[in-house]
Amino acid sequence: MSKKDKKIEVNIKDIERQNQPVQQVFIGSRLIGEVVSNNERFKAILVADSSEFNVRSQEEGLEMILQQYHLHQG
Repeated sequence: MSKKDKKIEVNIKDIERQNQPVQQVFIGSRLIGEVVSNNERFKAILVADSSEFNVRSQEEGLEMILQQYHLHQG
């Protein structure tokens, strides 16, 4: 028997911190990570354990945050 798919609400909020654009990633109302510009690349930062991943684009950063959250939750 297969599990039923669970719908999860993911929100992205664009803010500016120290004159740099930052994308905050929320699941529901809980902040799980941020994607920060780092010169020509980006950093994906997980809030839970402050892990940092160097990525090539904002999209890749968002994917990394969601993958790591899903891998390590519960």
